Amino acid sequence: MAATLTEPTVLAAAKDTLYPDLDTNTDHYAVTETQFTKSSWGGWEIPDDLRRRLAPYNTIRLTDGEPDLLGVGMPALEVLNADATTTPVTVIEAKGHNSDPSAADVRTGINQAHGHLSEVNIGYVAAPIQSITDQARALARDLNIGVIGVESPHDAMLIEPARVTGVGDFSTTIDAIRFQATTHQLTEGSFPVNHPKNYLGYALALAADGGTPDVYSEHVINSVSGGRRGAILLGLVDNQPHGETLTHLGAEVVRFARSHHGTVDAALDEFASWKGRSTPFTDLAPRWAQLARSVAIQYEPTQLIIEALERLHQHGIKPATIDTVVREACRINQPLAVEVFFTQSRREDVLTADGDIDESVLTDPTVYKSGIHFQFKYHLRHIGLLTAGGTDDKDEVLSNNWELNQAVGL
Repeated sequence: MAATLTEPTVLAAAKDTLYPDLDTNTDHYAVTETQFTKSSWGGWEIPDDLRRRLAPYNTIRLTDGEPDLLGVGMPALEVLNADATTTPVTVIEAKGHNSDPSAADVRTGINQAHGHLSEVNIGYVAAPIQSITDQARALARDLNIGVIGVESPHDAMLIEPARVTGVGDFSTTIDAIRFQATTHQLTEGSFPVNHPKNYLGYALALAADGGTPDVYSEHVINSVSGGRRGAILLGLVDNQPHGETLTHLGAEVVRFARSHHGTVDAALDEFASWKGRSTPFTDLAPRWAQLARSVAIQYEPTQLIIEALERLHQHGIKPATIDTVVREACRINQPLAVEVFFTQSRREDVLTADGDIDESVLTDPTVYKSGIHFQFKYHLRHIGLLTAGGTDDKDEVLSNNWELNQAVGL
């Protein structure tokens, strides 16, 4: 039975139990701390299939330390006070043992999880079930920490439920962590269409009479799912359990359309005339492009890219290449940069076990998400922020220029 319930094994079992539908549920996401990218744990070699279960990885730094896993979305297990939030942020601290599962240090795990509750909504400790004593359960209840008992590498059960906390006074911090975790949506396919009109157009189609998909495909583009996803990412549309609604930003798009075209239908007719046009949006429809620019600049990945380029330009690096942009972006906000730029399947190659960036890998074009160097880069070109669009040719990714049209510091 040696090494069957090591800490990585316990964490994987807990992750699978709390978030069993990560591949299909777009409202759920979980990242594992980079220490688990190690090839061995206390002399025990971590199997490849276990490493895949723990992926993706990122550097997780909270005020009270580094939790083993950060998750977003309501866990599949019972949660007390679950109606307090629809997308809670959760931490898991895992405790295991390489030889004696009953010797796992559950008490320390409970205290570690409790230390994070000022920044998250839910805390759990996961440990071999034989190590969870009545005293540990009592401590967990007192500190509002959920307990997950792991029976085998693939089986775990809820021992003590957790209660949602951290709402109200901590909402700003929680929202920041939630955004950091959910920026994984900027992946291959998240921006399958590269023109900003396609996201503005979805807000208009939602406000128009008739079925949104039909109106959208008739007047904007056929890729309804792509436009919808981009509109949600850019904060124009809110996808609620009862249906899609316009955000304040999306409502402003509708007001702009009525102000400049009279009606939403007239605006959509104008959008229809733009189908298939490759002209930069700033030339095709300057006022709409300015609105799209105002929307995009509120999106944190946009802000990160622009700030990185501003800094590089101030140091005379103009134009820059993607590896240089990424280095600077990591200096600004490494966890966010990792989520924005790197494909999930290559995180282990990019991140060291200490949470640093292995810069030697940055010249490998396959580590980057095509959604960032192709579609989203074209998006930023169309609204006038960048001088050039993107590329989907891996041979050109490293040489493709990143440069601001107007840099503040120059």
